[in-house]
Amino acid sequence: MDIKQICKANFDICVNFLEKLVACKSLSGNEKECAQTVKTFFKHHKIPCFTDSRGSLIAVSAPKEIEFNSVKEAIVKAKHLNMPVIAYNAHMDVVSADNHNEWQSDPFKLTKRNGKLFGRGTCDMKGALAAMATSMVLMKDSDQKHKRANLIIACFCTEEEVAEGLAFKNLFDEFELTPDAVILGEPSKMQIARGQRGKLEMIVETKGVCSHTSVPETADNAAYKMARALLAIEELELEERKTHTLAPENIMQRTTIVGSAIKCYPQSKSFVPDKTEIHVTARLALGQTFNTISEKLKKHPLWPQAHTYCLIYRGKSYMGKDSYWPAEHSGWETKKEEQIFKLVFNTYEELFGTAPKDKIWPFSTDGVYCAGQLKIPTLGIGPGHEEVAHINDEWVSEEELLMALTLYCAIAYKALNIAS
Repeated sequence: MDIKQICKANFDICVNFLEKLVACKSLSGNEKECAQTVKTFFKHHKIPCFTDSRGSLIAVSAPKEIEFNSVKEAIVKAKHLNMPVIAYNAHMDVVSADNHNEWQSDPFKLTKRNGKLFGRGTCDMKGALAAMATSMVLMKDSDQKHKRANLIIACFCTEEEVAEGLAFKNLFDEFELTPDAVILGEPSKMQIARGQRGKLEMIVETKGVCSHTSVPETADNAAYKMARALLAIEELELEERKTHTLAPENIMQRTTIVGSAIKCYPQSKSFVPDKTEIHVTARLALGQTFNTISEKLKKHPLWPQAHTYCLIYRGKSYMGKDSYWPAEHSGWETKKEEQIFKLVFNTYEELFGTAPKDKIWPFSTDGVYCAGQLKIPTLGIGPGHEEVAHINDEWVSEEELLMALTLYCAIAYKALNIAS
């Protein structure tokens, strides 16, 4: 059988594994059950799987000629044979689904309806995780008839929903990963995602002098200062729209910035506030940073005296490891001329008989580390529609899940030209 036939004949392995994954309520920092489920799956199928200090996992699929006892040894031997190394990436954590009564079915029980698989995380992104893991199982069968072209390492991360890039970096550091390319399985409707804008989360804080509302003349109202800050933020956003327009092809050149979650202190209707803060989220154009955005705001004529600082994620992994991860991430873009784009494009076209579409993701991913910081050629392609991630009745189609399984498996046999 060819790869398409192998994947179709064994698709139930993928769906059954996804069912087990969905049953795990793996909120960020609580992925232990999900990680154990993945490790059990790989152990059953005799695929080497390793755990890092945060609890993220890395599995290795290598041809028989590469014998290894560690991830590093597998990579070194592959590179000695001039075999490219491609890293797959998916995250194990999901967002909450506390409002069970608003779902048509139990969010933690995989439910099939009309060609769709419903459940929390099916789209974002346990569907891709199941497809990637199952593809490694099926590679063992495919290796019997097809010559392996690439070493595949699958990185299944914790805490992506709250701190994209954090756990992926930990895997890179501890296992000394040096992949030639990375494929992210985030939902893309099985279109090729070539990049994303950066992401910045920051706090703006204004201070004044408190008084009773009966004598506001004795106060210095921090809320009025914040009102001017909000107007400056709005004008920066409008200027970006005017300069770069809303045309999709300009998305990597246009920064969006939003002020939200306004808080005043004291929180009383009887006091003029002496402190106000807002949460600001910006999607950064290429080259934009916390410093460049802060400077633009400070130069605005409406901008008040204010303190601005970047948010820091200080969570704890399920293994007990502390975090310190600034919420400032660079945008990244992989050009169509890159070899990984050509490989994925050509493999998709050969498998499915049509050329894939490509696009830029509107959201943030673990690519902020491998592509944004390390500059490793990176693409995304995964089952699921971005707009149904995190919603009630989240779903992934069986058709796209099978396509993903087939593509992830076939990529192992299509040589990545790393000499170019």
